[in-house]
Amino acid sequence: MSPIKKIVNSRHSITAEAAESAGKIALKLAEEMGLMISVAVVDNSGHLLHFTRHDTAQFLTIDIAINKAWTASSFSLSSQAWNDAVQQPSLSPLTQTPRFTPVAGGYPLFHHDELIGAIGISGGSTLQDHSVAECTAQTLGLNRPN
Repeated sequence: MSPIKKIVNSRHSITAEAAESAGKIALKLAEEMGLMISVAVVDNSGHLLHFTRHDTAQFLTIDIAINKAWTASSFSLSSQAWNDAVQQPSLSPLTQTPRFTPVAGGYPLFHHDELIGAIGISGGSTLQDHSVAECTAQTLGLNRPN
């Protein structure tokens, strides 16, 4: 008998259907704001699950949206919060980590206080990107409970 009490960890992740819905909601919100964006949704391990973009979104927004989502999923923090955190000299070396994108627009997604994924938005200003990501999470009821 193994001395290990628990061998398998059960983590929940956002479904492909919910990720696709998040993409559609984000595009609609952005269109209402006059923005041409890219949207990436990753699972709780940072792996891309869904991607969509406006036809005229700038090509660099593709990788930026994916990396913002990856950044938000890494420690369950928005990429905006990371932007604030890396201002501290002790954390600034993190900016050298490949894919790490501490720019507003990446937002973690929660279900019952458990990280299930993250969304990344790129194409507007940092405040606009963050707003679209946060409003998408709110619309789906995937914000962290207070």
